Amino acid sequence: MSVRSRAARQRRTRIGRIAKHLRQVHGQVRPGEVIDLAVGCGIKTSRDEVVHVLTRLRLHRP
Repeated sequence: MSVRSRAARQRRTRIGRIAKHLRQVHGQVRPGEVIDLAVGCGIKTSRDEVVHVLTRLRLHRP
């Protein structure tokens, strides 16, 4: 696996963990909240990437 692929996978994993935590604490997940927390943690991400991760985790409908 290339370095870029590994970095992207780790970034998506971290975004997923943030989303799961928000769901556990608040009962709902909004992409904007996930982006704010991810940026606060030092993860460079985009709205499209966050929505993609949330959709795969079945926490957001496209």
